[in-house]
Amino acid sequence: MSNFAHTQVHTPIWLQNEPLTQRFEKLTTTHRSDVAIIGGGITGLSTALELLQRGYSVTIYEAFVVGAGTTTGSTGHLDAYPEMGIEQLIRDIGIDKARTYLSMHMNAINVIEKRAGDRCDLRRIPAYYYSEDTVDDVFFKGEFESSILAGLPATWVETYPVKHAKTGFRIDRMGRMDMNAYLQSLINEVIAHGGTIFEDSRVIAKMDERPRQFKAGDGTAEFSKVVCCVHWNPTDSTMIDLQIPSYLSYALVAELETPFPDVLLWDNADPYFYVRRLNSSEEHRIVVGGCDHRTGSGNPRKAINDLEAYVRARFSVRSISSPWSAEYFYPTDGLPLIGLVPKKENVWIATGLSGVGLTTATVAAQLIAKQIANEPVELREELSPSRFSVKNLGTVISEQSTAVINYADRVLPAKTINAEELMLGQGAVGKVEGVHTAVCRDLSGKLHKRSPICTHMGGVVRWNEFEQSWDCPIHGGRFSACGKPFYGPPSEELDPK
Repeated sequence: MSNFAHTQVHTPIWLQNEPLTQRFEKLTTTHRSDVAIIGGGITGLSTALELLQRGYSVTIYEAFVVGAGTTTGSTGHLDAYPEMGIEQLIRDIGIDKARTYLSMHMNAINVIEKRAGDRCDLRRIPAYYYSEDTVDDVFFKGEFESSILAGLPATWVETYPVKHAKTGFRIDRMGRMDMNAYLQSLINEVIAHGGTIFEDSRVIAKMDERPRQFKAGDGTAEFSKVVCCVHWNPTDSTMIDLQIPSYLSYALVAELETPFPDVLLWDNADPYFYVRRLNSSEEHRIVVGGCDHRTGSGNPRKAINDLEAYVRARFSVRSISSPWSAEYFYPTDGLPLIGLVPKKENVWIATGLSGVGLTTATVAAQLIAKQIANEPVELREELSPSRFSVKNLGTVISEQSTAVINYADRVLPAKTINAEELMLGQGAVGKVEGVHTAVCRDLSGKLHKRSPICTHMGGVVRWNEFEQSWDCPIHGGRFSACGKPFYGPPSEELDPK
């Protein structure tokens, strides 16, 4: 088997010394199992393990290699605090269900810790949620009191592990780990429990009401039930697409002049910044993340520069290295979508896991396995992908304005581009010799000319100079410089020009 060349220019820190390697064959025949899982990240592997332990035969179909998507792009922090905030969570689903939701996430960290054993440098550490301005004191006291009420192990504090924190509170028993080590541990557990994995086996599926098979790789997958675990939505449910806009998030590694305490930090900026120690043996090195923006509509180069500026303004820095980015999907109402796909009888999905995807993916795996096994399931309706109501319509419309503006790019006059003047790494969408074109010069100097129209649902791609990719703002599809799809819904290349 060969090493997987990470499609983005920048490789996550977990993969720099241990690149992902294809361990499993491509599907070339007809393969049958009780459950087919689309996607081999933490969600797919965790779901497979839950189902295998219940006696089902399970097969994972991964388009590239296991872990090649969002999973190894994670910063490897484990927390139970919802990005929407505790007060909002309680307002939306009530105190009793909020307690259940948070309890699920606390338990998920326990499950991850048990599965990791001593192989993944997993440490249970305190987390600090804080503001850099005391004007936010009232807000944080409200969040703290709600956290206590909802069952989180929170403590109000007057001192903080970093000088720039001015008000906030601590949550105990959170965690951090080596993301790739945990991925490999999960893979081994799935195989040990009798699971099957196919890599280089992209699924091409027409999901009717009760699908029984689909094309994967060069073969056919047959199944009774299917679970979609690829973060984006591979089904035909427009309702789901509307609820999970895609975002890019950024991270880097910094070496500090002084040791960093073994804690998690995140602030209340919008988007927020978060910090953790890289590992147990290097107390001067930290991972810092933040500067998120909608896929295809922000400025990736500016985002990573802003992230570096944030670090240098708050810490005594020796060096900064290993910048990378990863894509995730944030639900419009703040809650993940976990359960049966609307109008499907045997298709489940876990998506909209937001920035706490490692714990929420583990929760999703447990809930979907329980649903498939007809076990009692809490919060079934609250997390159902079929939920859609007037209450979050305004948020949906606001989020989809990016898509509306993008579709307008197809009819608005395009600027003229002289392709020969493009420097290494530059790209743009415009008219090249009178033809609407996505053109770039990759880092090797080769010029690529492709259609700017995404092959999924016709959005106009944008050039991401930081990762040397074409990104679509509509549903988060991403293509390499030469037009090959490597993330999200698109299965076809950008048309050549």
